[in-house]
Amino acid sequence: MNVWAIRMKVLYVLFLALLLSGCGDLCSVDLLSESKSPDGKYIATVFERNCGATTPFVRVVSLRHAGSGFAPEEDDDWVFTIHGQSDINVSWVENTELIISYSATGDTPTQRTRWKKLNIKY
Repeated sequence: MNVWAIRMKVLYVLFLALLLSGCGDLCSVDLLSESKSPDGKYIATVFERNCGATTPFVRVVSLRHAGSGFAPEEDDDWVFTIHGQSDINVSWVENTELIISYSATGDTPTQRTRWKKLNIKY
């Protein structure tokens, strides 16, 4: 194989690696607050996703078991979303009941009333 063909293959591999490295999640995530249930078994996390100038900010409330780490990409655990930068407060009434309050300044595409064994009120 000649030198030119080897150089072309190396350039092709480098180009492909550069192209694939830019295919990740381009959204930034800012953690705003967390609140543990009274028995310490669950955590409610409020965070904000910003995916660039062409999409709105989205604020999210996600739930998880206390032993697991924060994983903002796990949208199955998202119980509330709102477009924009509304203030969101979460408070536990009891071990299995969460209240989410927010300033209504945007669309709310996700507003679940149950997550696993937990009840959610607004």
